[in-house]
Amino acid sequence: MQLTGRSVSMFLTLVTAFTMVCHSISMAQSQQRSKRLIEYGWDVPTPLQMRDTLTSMEKRPFDGIIFKLSGGFNAFVKKPLVASEFKQDELILRSLPFKKFKDNFVLIWGTAEDGWDWFDDDLWQTAQSNASLLAHAGKAAKLRGICFDPEPYGFNPWEYAKQAHATEHSFAEYRLKVRERGASFMKALEKEIPAPVILTFFHVSLYGKLMEETDPVVLAKRLEAERWGLMPDFLIGMLQGATPHARFVDGNEMSYYYTSSEAFFRAYHTIHQRALNLIPTELRAKYSRQVEAGQALYVDHLYALRQPNTEAYLSYRLTPEERSRWFEHNTYYALYTSDQYVWCYSERMNWWKNETPPGVEEALRSALDKIVLGKPLGYTIEPLLTEAAHRPVIKTTTPK
Repeated sequence: MQLTGRSVSMFLTLVTAFTMVCHSISMAQSQQRSKRLIEYGWDVPTPLQMRDTLTSMEKRPFDGIIFKLSGGFNAFVKKPLVASEFKQDELILRSLPFKKFKDNFVLIWGTAEDGWDWFDDDLWQTAQSNASLLAHAGKAAKLRGICFDPEPYGFNPWEYAKQAHATEHSFAEYRLKVRERGASFMKALEKEIPAPVILTFFHVSLYGKLMEETDPVVLAKRLEAERWGLMPDFLIGMLQGATPHARFVDGNEMSYYYTSSEAFFRAYHTIHQRALNLIPTELRAKYSRQVEAGQALYVDHLYALRQPNTEAYLSYRLTPEERSRWFEHNTYYALYTSDQYVWCYSERMNWWKNETPPGVEEALRSALDKIVLGKPLGYTIEPLLTEAAHRPVIKTTTPK
């Protein structure tokens, strides 16, 4: 068949379009973010500790760490943090020769100690200045971003009933004020660290039980009664105040306790879809663009290290080998269902002092290798855990 000039032109146009599509796919694949495993726990290091042990720390199977500054790490304190107390932190961080740990986060707490007043402008200016100082000092480490922990370890600033002016200001007024504070908090952070990743241990998805409520009046009433009912508005405010270059990672702390692969997939769907019901309509597109799904691992829970009340924890009914299988399972599916970041938490062990339960590092590495190579996990954990729930408690061992 002889091609006409028009046919040739159309053919060349299609070839060109096809080539461009293939190129775009190739570029997208090459730019796809690989999974990252981040360490955090009671062994959280300071810059001084990292200076002395960084080489050995980087032998562990992590891509980065959450670290705290020696000069302080809680932004929600009533007295200004002192800049001079962070000078040593900054000097050490600038000199640290990070080779493997490329995804590092400086810890910033958002926990009030002995009362809080969201309507106190002076108090808020102190908190915001503290956050700026922490970000400024931490960025000497060439940070990936900030780990913001809003859990109330002292007074709960998120519970409406305990607020200083709850009898004067409605819950709706508090929500607006908290959202305003969140926006200014985020702007202060981005002045120090442009285009940051904000890793939170939980985001608005913490309230999965409220996501099917379609009546905004009823939803507000239910939030008003929650212990952390104001926290979603602070995070929404942070999103509202963020530039398009910032990213938020919902760390999904609830994945500590998952006993099936399905739970991880459900969480991913919750973060990306169901959580939109808690986001103001005008921010939903921004949420979809800038909020990512993370997952969490809790070593103590899966390796029978939690105390007291061991009867309550399933891992105490498993053998050491079975605990490692559970941990490998959860590591594999946490990585599989995260957009990029998984954080590994522990309390009664220490990665940096080699005080770890038998098999934990091998389980991590096995799951990581399978993810990198695109291999299936190779087994299911549900039958084992179902059967183990009916066993007597097995005596555990201390980390070595």
